[in-house]
Amino acid sequence: MQAQDILRSLRLPEFDDLSQFFRNLPATALVGIGAFAAVVAYWFASRPKAVKPPCDLRMQSEEVEGLAGARRSVIGDSPQLLTHYYDDARTMYEVFRRGFSISENGPCLGFRKPKQPYQWLTYKEVSWK
Repeated sequence: MQAQDILRSLRLPEFDDLSQFFRNLPATALVGIGAFAAVVAYWFASRPKAVKPPCDLRMQSEEVEGLAGARRSVIGDSPQLLTHYYDDARTMYEVFRRGFSISENGPCLGFRKPKQPYQWLTYKEVSWK
């Protein structure tokens, strides 16, 4: 089977038909199509990549041997109990102060009414409430 027969059987327009179609479009439509193609290409090139989870989300914990029903996170490196992530943040107040300094007064506490977007309070607003 030749290429022309394949195109006819698929009912795809031939190249001459497509070129004739684009020749008949006004310049503004061609510019619009080009701009749309550029925006889509830019979005595909610059979109954020998916974050890889730190563990298999279907198996986030494992049983602790010798303790009936007890489980522990698989994220930790050792079987010992994790008491804190950062040495400078061992209490909730220290965790709050660390978040305040790292986020540079970014969003801290969010709330919303039903079927409305979240409203955020900054760290400074929360610290004075």
